[in-house]
Amino acid sequence: MRRQSTAKDDDAVSEILGVIMMLAMVVTIMGGVWVFLNPYLVAFNDNTNWNSASNIADRVEDRFDVVGDSPDGTGTRQALSLKSSSINPANLVEEWIIASDLTPNEVVNVIELNASSFEFLAFNETVTSISVHTSTEQTNFAVTSSYEWSTIDHDLDSESYLIIDFYNAAGEHVHRWSRFVLSGISISTAIDGGMNQIALINDARITKDPSTPWSIEEAPRLRLDTLVDGSTRLSLVLTDVRLVEALGNGPNVGFKVESVGPIQLFTGESYNLNIKVKNTLHSVIDPQYHDVWLNDYTINRAAGTLGEFVGITPYQRASGIDGLTVETQGQALSLEIDVRRLVVNA
Repeated sequence: MRRQSTAKDDDAVSEILGVIMMLAMVVTIMGGVWVFLNPYLVAFNDNTNWNSASNIADRVEDRFDVVGDSPDGTGTRQALSLKSSSINPANLVEEWIIASDLTPNEVVNVIELNASSFEFLAFNETVTSISVHTSTEQTNFAVTSSYEWSTIDHDLDSESYLIIDFYNAAGEHVHRWSRFVLSGISISTAIDGGMNQIALINDARITKDPSTPWSIEEAPRLRLDTLVDGSTRLSLVLTDVRLVEALGNGPNVGFKVESVGPIQLFTGESYNLNIKVKNTLHSVIDPQYHDVWLNDYTINRAAGTLGEFVGITPYQRASGIDGLTVETQGQALSLEIDVRRLVVNA
């Protein structure tokens, strides 16, 4: 009887050990599968979130295009799914200074000394009046041109933009100098290792991953066209978007895009054009802009064909640090530059 009982006990122990070993094998296999598949699952989740953020950027840009050219007060409401992303303001991050003589009979140089004063020099001394205006104020000055630089103190609030117009004794508009400091939005999405960011600034799309620097997917477009009379036209649209406050997270987040009214900055003939751009989001962005805009110039310079080249060129130094201009090989240049101003509210 004892031997029989011992045999039964041994059988019971064997069954328990078998179950334990099987469970251990299952746990080991499941752990191995998890270790093997986890990087792919993380990558899949990151890719899903990135695609969602990219789609959000597409939809937001579409709303900007729809409302941008509309009159003051025109707007549209949109709803977005912001489960894994957030939309935040990117305020006053890109400065554009655009200056051009508007007649071949005068050359005017302007240097902004600070936010409330500037100095100018009219080479042919024809400037007799100056008009300075910002988003909220305007003031006029009667001046006497000379061979020396003259200083004007306007004391206006010019944080977002400043336009300075110069006129001769006949009331002819001879020069315009403008500075616009543009804002945009940033779409932030949590991914493995940090945040993916998409900045929508002035029709440009600039992206950054946790392990890479800011990179330009799309640059602001400087469009050149050759007209039927052989002249060249430069077209540009500046877009300023003010997000009042960050948009909250959720499956159905509503927001409104409203136009503050467009500004026609330049239209007509242009002489001695100079365009300067400075993006403060990161120092790597300005060189990337220049690479895009000066690509054709760089190719023609390397090929030794600049004598025939018509297009965007450096204003002085080849790096573009002094600004950009347009080489027309003696043909007329006309400008069509508008500013779209938008406000985004929750």
